[in-house]
Amino acid sequence: MIEKFKTALLAFLVLASLLQSYMLLFSSPRQAPTNQGEYVQTDLIGTQTTTAELIFPELIVLHTGKQTHMALYPNHLHFKEIMKMLKGRTFDNFRRSAPVLANIDWDDIRSKQAGVEVRFQRGGVPFSILKTVFQLKGDLPLDTEGVNRIWIYVSRETEEVRTYFQTEFNTYEARADLNNKNIEQMIGFGELLVTYHAKDDYYLPDQPIEVPKYTIGVTSMPIDQLQKTLFVDPNNARNFRNKDGSDTYYTDGKRGLQVKPDLQWMSYTDPIPAVDTRNDVRENLNAAVQFINQNGGWNGSFMAKAITPSQLIGRQQFTFRQYYDSFPIIGEQNESFGLIRIILQNRVVASYERSLMMLDNTKVERSLKTIEGGKTLDDMINAYARKNLIVSVTPAYRPIVRDKTMELSPAWAVELRDGTYEYLK
Repeated sequence: MIEKFKTALLAFLVLASLLQSYMLLFSSPRQAPTNQGEYVQTDLIGTQTTTAELIFPELIVLHTGKQTHMALYPNHLHFKEIMKMLKGRTFDNFRRSAPVLANIDWDDIRSKQAGVEVRFQRGGVPFSILKTVFQLKGDLPLDTEGVNRIWIYVSRETEEVRTYFQTEFNTYEARADLNNKNIEQMIGFGELLVTYHAKDDYYLPDQPIEVPKYTIGVTSMPIDQLQKTLFVDPNNARNFRNKDGSDTYYTDGKRGLQVKPDLQWMSYTDPIPAVDTRNDVRENLNAAVQFINQNGGWNGSFMAKAITPSQLIGRQQFTFRQYYDSFPIIGEQNESFGLIRIILQNRVVASYERSLMMLDNTKVERSLKTIEGGKTLDDMINAYARKNLIVSVTPAYRPIVRDKTMELSPAWAVELRDGTYEYLK
């Protein structure tokens, strides 16, 4: 009897084992329902861009060779045509050239030789970054300096096209596949434009010019969306306010986000440790662009305005300034609309600050405003108290916020040696 029971039990266990093996092999595991509250949808807030789209000249000056000049600003039709032509050409065989030894007289070239002057911001654009815009071939100078202008002109003596890339301290001659007819065509774009005259190292119109004035609707970036993109786990972020209720702070214990509602400004910090490794300016700029793409976006046209040269150690700061139509938007304080500042070290963001306001281009009113030129503008500059500190003069948009709209009012602004701007009136 006992033996029969043992045999039956053994048979039962074998069958149970076979059944369990079958279920493990051929059945599908049951998926546990996901708690959606544990996951955050990180929708992008604004538009994305590329590094190349942020690199463009502040000004293109056409020299007739007869002491007259025409200025083309970004977004102008002929500005775009010239940039398209130059982007399609190859620049190679770079070699350092000492202007004194090469008998280069820039004033003579500016006033008496037909050519094109492509002017970038003060401080310039490093060669490795400029290579994302133009076809620069061969061995290029190091990124310890930036190109602030490109001169392309027809030599009176040889009737050959000469091309120079200038930095603050050096001049490099390059070979370009451009001919006399190309230069003639580019200069021809300015045939019907207002003429300019050279004053010191910048250019001013010979008569008043008409500039568009805009009134545009504004919206604000949603703070909850910024939290979702800036913090790894926004559900763990805490917030508190100043005693006066002005600024709000958010933190996840490591990273911090400060919001200033009165200025519509945000500052994000991530206390990354300092490391003694070499920075690469191009890699850092690409990382900065990608970070902004994912955290707030661009919502308009921006220029990479301040690019610190490559450093062996330490952090690099990049400043981006918004353009509308053809001119920069310049506020009168350090935390104003149109600015984005970001600091990185080896592609890791340590600081990120910007305006929270965004232009709503579905609500735009346009009119025209005449701004000064000729003797009136010359007199304004001569009367400016810090005239000797001016490095450039440009039409700019002064942003004036009114309830749910922003007025972009054109006026002449001067850039000073320290990188700051002031309006002439």
